[in-house]
Amino acid sequence: MSEYFLGNYDLAPDQETLVDIVQAAGKVLKEKGIEGLENGRYKIDDSSAAANIFTYKLSPEIVHHIFSIPPEAIRVSSEGHAEECEIAYLPESMLEDGTQCSAELGLYVTEVVCRSGGLPPLYIEHSWNIRGWKGQHLEGEYKVEYSVDGQRISPSNLDLESLDLRNPEDVGRLTADIRNNAQSLSADDIDTIYKLIDTISQNGV
Repeated sequence: MSEYFLGNYDLAPDQETLVDIVQAAGKVLKEKGIEGLENGRYKIDDSSAAANIFTYKLSPEIVHHIFSIPPEAIRVSSEGHAEECEIAYLPESMLEDGTQCSAELGLYVTEVVCRSGGLPPLYIEHSWNIRGWKGQHLEGEYKVEYSVDGQRISPSNLDLESLDLRNPEDVGRLTADIRNNAQSLSADDIDTIYKLIDTISQNGV
């Protein structure tokens, strides 16, 4: 078992678990990821300097192995990465108004489901985020969003012809569905993130 894969937490991740996994991811991504600058965020000790962010683009093999997504549902970029699939670590930072934020972790995975009859594919975007204000509790959230041709759709109604976003009732249904598809991180989510961190740390595929 890897040093990053701890596995000793309750079903509902507590603060210690969330802090530990953000720190573990940060350690790996600072070594294996690509360093960049985050728009709209600034260093706490230098408000004139943009905050650093560390990202790691996932390979199709990792996406298939860790998230059990079929290879045919993974779009591959010209560089060989899985499109719109990455993990990112943002160290402690500050907003433009001076509000300080704790270190954050974001994981994003997109699967593309082909549909019959010549219909455009369905995009399913999964995201796992751990973040919070500095000095306050971190919050962990898993969310899934659905879209076709760049248009957000209702998870419980994939028939675009019957979903009119100009209709207030349909907008309300879509909003309710989106809220219902955002939930707190589970123990399984924590397991998945640790397995991903471990895989990146061990071989960096």
